[in-house]
Amino acid sequence: MAKKRDNCIILLVNAPEPSGQDTDFKTAFDQEREARLGGDLLAGTYKFIKAYGDAMVFISYEKTPRYPDLTWLDQEDPGFLEVKNRTREERIQDAFRMAFFTGSSKVMLLDNLSQEVKKEWLTLAFESVSDKTVAIGSNQDGSFYMLALTQQNLKILEAPGFSQGKSAETLAERAKKNKLTVFSTPETYAAKDEATPPPPAPAPQPVQPPESESKKRHKRHGADPEPPAQQTPAEKPPL
Repeated sequence: MAKKRDNCIILLVNAPEPSGQDTDFKTAFDQEREARLGGDLLAGTYKFIKAYGDAMVFISYEKTPRYPDLTWLDQEDPGFLEVKNRTREERIQDAFRMAFFTGSSKVMLLDNLSQEVKKEWLTLAFESVSDKTVAIGSNQDGSFYMLALTQQNLKILEAPGFSQGKSAETLAERAKKNKLTVFSTPETYAAKDEATPPPPAPAPQPVQPPESESKKRHKRHGADPEPPAQQTPAEKPPL
């Protein structure tokens, strides 16, 4: 239980309606569908975090008239840090500060667009974080899906621009300039649209049995000519 009180995971939540979307997720269909699919991604990430067990969940949420609470995400209504008219980076900074203020010693931000994150990755990140080490998880496009640090290292979020473009690289560079070690969790991908995830690696081909020496010799020197067919001797004409 002590570990759960020390560790905290931040999730930025937006209402599942077009006006509430603040992500890079796009759809080829209308905005209502985009909002619904974005809400599905949020629900999946929230369920994953809640089941993790070794960290408190801290939610940053801007409520709307249609969704004034989080019962649409969790019937138990987990509560949240309310934000209004704040940029994404300001929300991240505020959420980290508040999580540390409430007593957490290691705080992680997890992005809801990366759906293939594994439980063991979170554990490795929390175990690696210290005042001298930050943990960063990168997506294939160079963005970060996870950032974990202590209050001592909030300074890497002080200047704007840490969530744009190849943000994982930006954060790593800032950490190194502050003489911090960067622990990297495995790379994954972010869902940017309705396209299916990257195809799995092709299945390995069956291993062929080793060729016999005679076959190898035939390949090197050419196949041996077939022996000529034996001719039956012609019958002698009757006397």
